[in-house]
Amino acid sequence: MTKTRPGRISVCRRAVYSLVVFGSFWLVVEATLRIIGFRYATSVETMVFTFPIDEYNRNSEEPFLQRDTRLFWKPKPHVLGHNSRGMVGPEFQDSKPDGVYRIVCLGDSCTHFGPDSYPEKLQRLLDDTAEGRFEVINAGCIGYSSFQGLTLLREKVMNWNPDLITVYFGWNDHWLARGRRDSQQHEARGHSSGFSEHLQPFRTWQFLLWGKSLLAAPAIPESRVLPDEYAANLRAIADICSADNVDFWLLTAPHAFEAGIPDYLRTSGEVADPEHVAELHESYNDIVRTVAEDLDAVCIDLASEFETMDKRWLFLDDHIHLSESGRLLVAKRMQEELRRRMEPDPSRSAEP
Repeated sequence: MTKTRPGRISVCRRAVYSLVVFGSFWLVVEATLRIIGFRYATSVETMVFTFPIDEYNRNSEEPFLQRDTRLFWKPKPHVLGHNSRGMVGPEFQDSKPDGVYRIVCLGDSCTHFGPDSYPEKLQRLLDDTAEGRFEVINAGCIGYSSFQGLTLLREKVMNWNPDLITVYFGWNDHWLARGRRDSQQHEARGHSSGFSEHLQPFRTWQFLLWGKSLLAAPAIPESRVLPDEYAANLRAIADICSADNVDFWLLTAPHAFEAGIPDYLRTSGEVADPEHVAELHESYNDIVRTVAEDLDAVCIDLASEFETMDKRWLFLDDHIHLSESGRLLVAKRMQEELRRRMEPDPSRSAEP
């Protein structure tokens, strides 16, 4: 008969006892935290941005933004002109109709905003010359940065079989973050792994994250998307488009700050130095130009083109968002570029 070694039994018993003690302690702590009502939200509700999501909802005739774990926020379906996908405009199917050239416009509020946004104006201009040949989808959203645009492209837009993606970002990228940059948000909430996702409901896990937040050093104010991140996001968008043989255009974001810095920028906390916001913004436009040049991509340099025009009729009072005339000008420039690129090249058909 084989004798069981006492030493091994002792080790196993100690391991079991340790697990029982730890489990009992954990249950007591978990129960106590629940009884006293402790809760530390670790979901998207804890995100704090310079962009005031809740304030926009309160001041809107109807709340139109909802929080999202991947995009941070997005428009609600069927509210204030948004379709079932939360996009401004008519309904559309993932599967592109035969013979249709589909254009998707990524951007921030300069793209999203209407009434009569530049994607809507572009659709009408194209319909006037070739009705039914083109479809323009407005995928812009108020407050979006290039980080959110890239996420939207990866998770939704490429499923719509676009032929052309246009990109108009910059403003929200260089506005100051409150706490963490866009690229750090998921990490900050403990979403770095699937395992941590399963721990979110437990109050003991929430308590540990709360303690970690108290010990964290105060965040240094910095842009939601740093310059090198901005360039990387634009290049990532280009790479995704190239991999699927989708055309890709970059647009610089014009402004009219020479007419004055809006008062709200001096108090909103979006910029560290309001007097130099024009230079900051132009540095992000320079990134757009550099990326386009490096990739040999189309760049509609609205910021440079608007410099030669009377900006008083191109912008709203905030000197950032485009007026109806400004939006029409953008739509016409896009139509012009589209026509130029789709017209046959006479040199290719010429006899050698």
